[in-house]
This record gives sequence, C-alpha cells and structure tokens, in this order.
Amino acid sequence: MILRKVGFLLFLMLASSAALGSSDSAFETFKGFEGRWAIRSGQKTLSIEMTYESGSKGSIVTEQFGKELSVFYRDGQGLLMTHFCNAGNQPRLRLRENTRPGVFEFQMFDITNLQSADADHVERVVYRIIDDKTIDLEIVWKNGKSEESEKYTLTRLDPEKHVGN
Repeated sequence: MILRKVGFLLFLMLASSAALGSSDSAFETFKGFEGRWAIRSGQKTLSIEMTYESGSKGSIVTEQFGKELSVFYRDGQGLLMTHFCNAGNQPRLRLRENTRPGVFEFQMFDITNLQSADADHVERVVYRIIDDKTIDLEIVWKNGKSEESEKYTLTRLDPEKHVGN
C-alpha cells in the first residue's frame, strides 16, 4: 500500500512538472504508460486493447490502438506525436504547453498524405490522467470545417505497473 502511494505521488510530481512545459517530464510520463490498457467507449468495453511500449533505446513511445499506431518522441524542447491513421494520413501533433497537471494536449501542426483539405483527419488528442490506472482520452477529428470528438477511458490491465514507474 505504501509503495502504491509513493508511486502515485511520483506520478503526480511528473504530471505536474510536465504540465509546466517540460517535454522531458511529459515524455517520462508517457513512458510510464507502458503495458496493456482496456478501452471503454461510453458503457461499452471494446474488444481491442491499447498498448504502450518504449523503443529505440528509450527514445520513442509507441501507442497501438487497434490497427492504428502513434509514436511519441522528443524534438528539441518539444514533444511530438505522429499518428499513423486508418484513414491513410499521418498527422503530426505537438504537445501544447498547459498549466493543468495531468493533462496532455497535442495539437496538429502538419499532416502528410491528406487526400484533400476537407478529408477527415485527427486535429487534436487530449490525455487526462485520472489516477495511476485510469486515463481519459479524447480524439478530435476535423471533417471539413466541423469537428467531431471520440472519448475513451483507458484502464490499466497490468496491475503491477503504474503511471510514473
């Protein structure tokens, strides 16, 4: 129990410093996601899992969501995310500076392989860390001039791992 409290305090410290603009701390927080996560949309648990893995000697974190892949990596002072979408395009998103602890918002700044300016694509992705085993995920899609939002709750399936470990 004490180890869990210490782990959660470490997680809060990492999330707080990341929220103050430290891409290094934010990246370490994403490394702490490593493992398997159940995905819930509304009241329904999806049949696929979300997985996070560290790779390339710790220089990237991959997020596997069904057949879609996102890769998180540092770029100078920033933290970037490239999303390889089922729609066939690849938006690149940058972590926005944020003052709220435990909230990581990525905003698209460019995209490759977009068929037309009105084609569907991911515009923004927001991670809200609820506790060491729960993350709320919001994916905002741009469709022409309108936006649509998908919301998910991720629950850690690896009980021995905690965000921030």
